[in-house]
Amino acid sequence: SAPMLVGTEDRFGSLMTTIVPNKGPAQPWIAKLCSRWVDNLGINRIVLKTDQEPAIEFMVKNLVDDRPEGKTVVEESPKDSKGSNGVVERGVQEVEGQIRAMFLAFQENLGRKIDARERIVAFLPEYAAYLMNRLKRGEDGKVAFERIRGKSPSVLGLEFGEKVLFWLPKGPKMNKINPHWKPGVFAGVKRRSGELMIARPEG
Repeated sequence: SAPMLVGTEDRFGSLMTTIVPNKGPAQPWIAKLCSRWVDNLGINRIVLKTDQEPAIEFMVKNLVDDRPEGKTVVEESPKDSKGSNGVVERGVQEVEGQIRAMFLAFQENLGRKIDARERIVAFLPEYAAYLMNRLKRGEDGKVAFERIRGKSPSVLGLEFGEKVLFWLPKGPKMNKINPHWKPGVFAGVKRRSGELMIARPEG
């Protein structure tokens, strides 16, 4: 299995998670992904709190460089101190529980065991965070999406890995006789655009 990066934010209660190729020198796209998540929250200046694990330091540096100067303050929790990073630790545990439940449901629906290294499994964490941001209510009765956008979210009633039919873009007029729908597997939702991701043998 690959390492997973989890980000939590304590103003709105938003979560972000993604699979990363490895621990160590971060690839620039990882920091850009985190930077876009922060931008979508509408927060200008942030205090970025991390543990002092060497693997995360590369990503933090890339993230600071990617954001406007002076808008990111880095704060490190003491080494081996789980309590000082409680918000993050709780967020990680909740995301792991959600992913585990979705992974088990996915296997049950398929009727077979799935190797965690199969490519489609890499899409699970992001969809788990997407659902939690839209369905997990806080003490105020609101979900993170509602606190950020000021409106209730809409969520499709699709399970991860569910077989679906998707509409093909219109082709030349001569192709009207060809089918307009194709089967695929639902693999999540793009965070920024809301577009559905459908897995097919060709990609």
